[in-house]
Amino acid sequence: MSDVLGIDETILRVGSLAVLAVALLVSVSVLSRIEGRSRLFAGPRERFVFGIPWGTALVVVSVVAVYYLVQGGGKPGGPIVSGFRSWSLWYPQGILFSSFAHFNDAHLTGNMVGTVAFAPVAEYVWRHYPDDPDLSGWRGNPHARIGVFVAAVVSVGVLGSVVVPGAVIGFSGVVFAFAGFTIVTAPIETVFAIVAIQVVRLLHSAVTDPFVVAQAQEQFVRPSWANIAVQGHLYGLVVGVLLGVALLRYRDREPNLFAVFGAALVFAVSRSLQSVYWFLGNETYVLFTAIGAAGVFVLATIIAVAACNPGDSSLPVFDVSGARAATGILVALLLGLAVIGIPYNLVPVDGGPATADGSGIEVRDYTLTYAENVDDQYIGALEIPGVWEPSVSRSGVIVTSTQRNSWGVAISAQELATRRSATVALGDATWRETVEISRTGWEVAGSNSTYKVYANRGDGWQELYAADPVTANLLINDSTITIRPADEFYELVVERDGERIGVEQIPGPGGKTTIGSIQFSRNGSALLARHEGTVVQIAAFRS
Repeated sequence: MSDVLGIDETILRVGSLAVLAVALLVSVSVLSRIEGRSRLFAGPRERFVFGIPWGTALVVVSVVAVYYLVQGGGKPGGPIVSGFRSWSLWYPQGILFSSFAHFNDAHLTGNMVGTVAFAPVAEYVWRHYPDDPDLSGWRGNPHARIGVFVAAVVSVGVLGSVVVPGAVIGFSGVVFAFAGFTIVTAPIETVFAIVAIQVVRLLHSAVTDPFVVAQAQEQFVRPSWANIAVQGHLYGLVVGVLLGVALLRYRDREPNLFAVFGAALVFAVSRSLQSVYWFLGNETYVLFTAIGAAGVFVLATIIAVAACNPGDSSLPVFDVSGARAATGILVALLLGLAVIGIPYNLVPVDGGPATADGSGIEVRDYTLTYAENVDDQYIGALEIPGVWEPSVSRSGVIVTSTQRNSWGVAISAQELATRRSATVALGDATWRETVEISRTGWEVAGSNSTYKVYANRGDGWQELYAADPVTANLLINDSTITIRPADEFYELVVERDGERIGVEQIPGPGGKTTIGSIQFSRNGSALLARHEGTVVQIAAFRS
């Protein structure tokens, strides 16, 4: 057991958690004494069965269960991702699960924090106990109302898988629906929920990691906005707003215009809804900053107007209320997403081998390959000649399945070059298998690198890809030195004046070999060349 600042790690962890627990108890105790415990919990008890938002609790437990019990989160290799994306309407399992599945632990945590912040507010507005105690049937039954809340969550998630363009995965669309609903029905509470997200994240990180010891290291970092499914978030927000507006009309309520506008704007910016971007290929993206900023202001205005009383005022030229016009725009926006998304989800995707020679590993209906600068078959599936002909080049570990109508990059070339190894989990709700990926390579002096990519599904390593040879940017005894991938490992090729002097396999650590008058040796990961008493490092091995 290691020490931190001279303190045993276990003692420091337990002590840190004890300090946090005491601080929380003191805060609750002080507030209860000043405000009164009965008054502090009066609101939840008035609206919730036993004062607990059971619908939110059921949703959180169900989504977490999908991640850990169905996707295999927490298992070696992490969760299955490809099998749970909404690739196509021809793949019902993906449509059913995609909105409730997640990419990794951080993805799940982020969405559950958002759910804990916004879902109880939405459920509080909906209420287990209705305003009118005389309501009969399911409308007055608190258990039925909890069921309606959960059913609405499931419906919004599944509908999003059908209409949202792209192979989405994650609960964020539903989280945005919670927020959209509360923005128009409880705007002030929504702003508090946005702030509460930071508090919940702080508590989560404090409990899971009471202290963190970190050091500088090389990492692969993708732009944060490039991981955002803006179209899915926009869908959820619009659906939530429309449901909230419907409830306002039914209950004959009208919120404060500026409060709704402020809540909508703060939420949109805090959740990066302004991140309008596109792929340029191979981990390169373009972010339309000004267009995105303009979009959130316009969207916040439309949402605020939609929440107004329909009889307030008419728009100039058109004899229609501003609220009805704004609601119509939101409906049109939702239909616009569907017009794009449904055709995308119906077009067949070429799920065949991604490499020219068809090399790869077959895992049931999946094909796993490594390729560089190939066209993304999923993005290019929906093509309108002369109008929409998308072409995006991708590089990395590619997973395809004709049966699932899927084509996607599991690990980009840049990420694999940084991490050197990774595990890809394949399967679906009924089976699971993992494939180990490894990248070895030589970084050559004054030049780029040459490398090989391997895969292992448990029966031995298989080569997936070998890069082009690389020549060092130096001359030794007027000779060029090239490193190239070979069947067994890597080879050294020495040439002078266009004539080959010799070819030898690169020696292992501590080994030596000679080509012509140049002696090559390995000192750990360094490859050294010696000639007439001069020694230079010409390459370094990375694995």
